[in-house]
Amino acid sequence: MTLHFNDGSKLDLEFPEQAQNSLARQVKLAEFLASKHLVVEAEGSLLIVPVTSVKYIALSATESSGGTFAALPKHAIRGARIRG
Repeated sequence: MTLHFNDGSKLDLEFPEQAQNSLARQVKLAEFLASKHLVVEAEGSLLIVPVTSVKYIALSATESSGGTFAALPKHAIRGARIRG
C-alpha cells in the first residue's frame, strides 16, 4: 500500500493479508471507508494518519486473493488502466 499525502510525500507499507475471505475483506473495507483515520501498527509503532491528509491510497491485490479485489463496493470501477 502506498499512501500519497497532500503535501506530495508518500509512505510505502507492506503487510500480510488482513482478512481470510472476501466477506471479511468487504467488512474491513467498509470500516476503513467510514473511518476518519488510518490506523497502522508497523515495526513496534502505531501510525494514526488522518484521512484528510491523504490525497489517495494505492493498494495492490495479493496473490492469496487471486490478484483481485472481490470485496470492492458495487459502484467501484473495475479493469481501469493508469495512463500517465
